[in-house]
Amino acid sequence: MESPDQIVHDAIFDFLPDATLVIDRNGIVIAWNKAMETMTGVPAEAMLGKGDYEYAIPFYKERRPILVNLVFLSEAELEQKYDTIERTGDTLVVDVFVPQFRPGGAYLWAKASPLYDDKGTVIGAIETVRDITDRKLAEQEMAKTTREMAEIIDFLPDATLVIDREGNVIAWNNAMEKMTGVPAEAMLGKGNYEYALPFYKERRPILVNLVFMPEVELEEKYDTVERIGDTLVVDIFIPDFKPGGVFLWAKASPLYDPQGNVIGAIETIRDITDRKRAEQEIVRSRRSLSDIISFLPDATLAIDCDGVVITWNKAMEDLTGIPAEQMIGKGDYEYALPFYHDRRPMLANLILMPEAEVENHYTHVKREGDTLVVDTFIQSLRGRTGRYFWAKASPLSDPQGNVIGAIETIRDITERREMEGKLARSNAELTIAADIQRSFMPEEIPRISGFDIAARTVMAKEVGGDFFDVIPFEIIALDKGMLGLLVADVSGKGVPAALFMALSRIVVRVNALWHRDPAKAIFDANNIITADSKSGMFVTLFFGTLKEEDRTLTYVNAGHNPPVVYRSRDGTLEELLPTGIVLGAAENREFFSQTITIGPGDIVVMYTDGVTESINAQEELFGEERLNAIIRDNAHRSSHEILERILSGVREFTGDMPQFDDITLLVIRGT
Repeated sequence: MESPDQIVHDAIFDFLPDATLVIDRNGIVIAWNKAMETMTGVPAEAMLGKGDYEYAIPFYKERRPILVNLVFLSEAELEQKYDTIERTGDTLVVDVFVPQFRPGGAYLWAKASPLYDDKGTVIGAIETVRDITDRKLAEQEMAKTTREMAEIIDFLPDATLVIDREGNVIAWNNAMEKMTGVPAEAMLGKGNYEYALPFYKERRPILVNLVFMPEVELEEKYDTVERIGDTLVVDIFIPDFKPGGVFLWAKASPLYDPQGNVIGAIETIRDITDRKRAEQEIVRSRRSLSDIISFLPDATLAIDCDGVVITWNKAMEDLTGIPAEQMIGKGDYEYALPFYHDRRPMLANLILMPEAEVENHYTHVKREGDTLVVDTFIQSLRGRTGRYFWAKASPLSDPQGNVIGAIETIRDITERREMEGKLARSNAELTIAADIQRSFMPEEIPRISGFDIAARTVMAKEVGGDFFDVIPFEIIALDKGMLGLLVADVSGKGVPAALFMALSRIVVRVNALWHRDPAKAIFDANNIITADSKSGMFVTLFFGTLKEEDRTLTYVNAGHNPPVVYRSRDGTLEELLPTGIVLGAAENREFFSQTITIGPGDIVVMYTDGVTESINAQEELFGEERLNAIIRDNAHRSSHEILERILSGVREFTGDMPQFDDITLLVIRGT
């Protein structure tokens, strides 16, 4: 007969949320928990006592060593044969893709450690396996989106770079590589103005850095830079860039996140040396304007003061299908026919109108000094329907400054506008979803005598699956002085997780108000959620009823990270282990309520795995030990201060690494 300690040990092992197996020194399976049964479909009784790598068959369809077997290898032998495995002390950790595990394969995270007897002799090994397929696929999708945006930037015809708020290069496109001769891989991630070296041969701010300067400071130091809204534009001559120097046109704008915060800046650079030299040549030799315009990359026309076409360049021929010889010399707005199918003024004509008349009749035209700019939609051009065009027109002056005509440049921006529209719609939908989700979170936590409570959720994306709730029971007179406290984590990410979160929150809240026993409330909630969970999503949660009268917390832990309890009397830490399975996995599963007392100075910290599974640049987990240390070191502080110390501890640990998972914390402190 098993001892009580052994029964408790087996129960705890069986309720571990991660799939876990244990082998002895001879490679024989001596433990195979419920989560491993669920993951592999192999019951414990069919695996216990088996050796000869039989436990590898559910994963690899063949007998072969798995991570738990490698624990017995020497470090040198391990490094020689398995360079993808990370060793931390005597523990091995690996991320691996197993194509045979299920249709389409699965990404698994595994961790294995040796087991010792009381004399320090290795008697076996334990391995924990976690299915991280959803997380990996989400990471791949994020990488795909980032790659697609990078490809868009890479195909821009103008040399383009992007920096983040710290001045580090995050994009350096193909045109920039060609312009500077510096490949992207040699520049990405670089800061300290290294991107200025190809142009100026020294580290110094360039236009993209000036975006971050206040307007007053910019005007004081850089009077040649033109500001148009939040965009900076400059023409500059750089004598050291190429032999003989080069004229560059540059345009820089800030980049914003969905909340309107500046997160970086983008600069586009165009080599306008040819154009500048051509303009200088015009002044010197009075060459024909049309000879120069013919070499411009954008579709361009020029008219004289009578509205007669004097230049119709090659790009304009390509855009309209009308050769220059058929258009030069024509007036009466004939040049508008290819665009509008009727004779009407174009932007170049507006240049010749008085400013007041333009502003009275053409409100959608933007004036920048003596230049007019417009974005417009044209219904049909050469059989192609629905095209967006950007057009810019300026006056032409003779050497004495007299206006002798106007020039207009036209650029097809359809693809850019369509992309902007898609991004705007996507951002709007995410913003609405985020606003709705934030509305579910309690704005204030009701006060309850004898306790100090703080809670917060930090989403990894605009929307997510973590949530907390505070259920005020005082709406029923007999329940005055009671609060329902809930912390939960929905599987998955993004909008699907947010929708499942909303369902779970409502179901749990309704059942919590109906049943006073948390176990009964969660039992009914689980049946409802399981019936509605068609996509295989589930939710882990910790729900408890806090009572003012006897200072107790009666709780159910449904497969959630065990909350940490700090006891002020002796500084010890406890964990509130699972008392049931996750919600949404199976109907009619039993849940058990447990009760603890929270004395003055005692602390309960409920959290989601976004805290302990945050990683740093070395791919180390934040882990329970760091969390426990913060709780112990700050036990004398208020619940809000403890919560903030935990969040700041996670931020300091992860550094520049992105937040991969939502983080939720709820802290109770006895007063």
